[in-house]
Amino acid sequence: MVDQFTRTEHQGFFSRLASSFFGVLVGFLMIPGSICLLSWNEYRTIHRTRGLAEAEKVVEPVADPMEIDPKLEGKLVHVSGTATTDETLSDPDFSLSRVALQLRREVEMYQWVETKESKTRDKLGGGKETVTTYRYERKWHSGRIDSDHFEERTGHANPTPLYATQTFVAKKGTLGALQLRSDLVRQISEWKTIPIDIQALLNKMDDATRKRFAVEGDQLVYSADPAQSTQPSVGDLRIRFRFVDPTTVSILSSLKQRGLEPYATSNGETVESLVVGAVSATKMFEGLKQENTMFAMILRLIGWVLACVGFGLIVGPIKALANVIPFLGQLVGIATGAIAFLLGSCVALLTIGLAWFAVRPLYAIALFGLSAFGLFVLFRKRKTTVAPVQQPPMATLID
Repeated sequence: MVDQFTRTEHQGFFSRLASSFFGVLVGFLMIPGSICLLSWNEYRTIHRTRGLAEAEKVVEPVADPMEIDPKLEGKLVHVSGTATTDETLSDPDFSLSRVALQLRREVEMYQWVETKESKTRDKLGGGKETVTTYRYERKWHSGRIDSDHFEERTGHANPTPLYATQTFVAKKGTLGALQLRSDLVRQISEWKTIPIDIQALLNKMDDATRKRFAVEGDQLVYSADPAQSTQPSVGDLRIRFRFVDPTTVSILSSLKQRGLEPYATSNGETVESLVVGAVSATKMFEGLKQENTMFAMILRLIGWVLACVGFGLIVGPIKALANVIPFLGQLVGIATGAIAFLLGSCVALLTIGLAWFAVRPLYAIALFGLSAFGLFVLFRKRKTTVAPVQQPPMATLID
């Protein structure tokens, strides 16, 4: 069953115009913010690239993790082997114990989920009408969705679950003769469902609690109302237990007194990585480089969007004035949007190009070329739009 509510908001011309002028101030803040973000990101990317290049040159292989050469103390090493532990992890709420690197209780709750969809329509005279439709549907969802922030809270309250998702991690693991910190153990994510005797778990509970549980495959289903039908109700829980067994991993890290610590390069970058499986140092560094590139691309996209949106807000009052006639407002919106896109793109490309000029001049020149082309298109379009009025020939005036 889906509940649905609609809210309609009206905004007058002068209110909309005032909002657009406030947007101009925000836009003037977003553009330098974009430049700062893009500049920092390029510095960070170059810095990280140099650090990884240095680390790749000095990494030392560990042939046998059971026998560590003392000469490797303090150096960046690459080691592969079986990560294991003798620590017993326990879930105290369910009297469940197991020797494992990690033990997790995964909990889903049947609860209300809000989705919304908005449609905006310009009105004659410069006003705006926004119609928002809120839909409420009951679904299984991890964690608790905060229903206090729902638009329509009445009848859609999500209770606090009796049990929550929780992960128990071994404080210490080992890889041969090396000790693994808990944060390294946490990165081992080869999860398996525990083949447990759920009925035995139920037998450890008292009668009142046991009545609230049912067994469905490899999971427990908890019901706040044991007398309900087979259909779930809001507040019901699905609980599954999973674990991480000893498994083969590969690690890049610095050797410190039979333990592993992040390696620091000469420029201050830290290098440490753990992947599941027997993976060579070369491939691990390829992964770190790809990770650095991906993060850089994400921040470049964010900076570019900030610049485009900033310019869009600055030219916003022009569109707000044109919205007196909705059709004219749409045309002006397309034109100002294109201008904001070109200006934002030019700012982003120039900023990235300047940051890369000292490191990759050819790459920077290409970006400058793209930026110059964008400015050429923008001013060419402007000249075409604002063409001078042609004067009639002098002879015609005399006649």
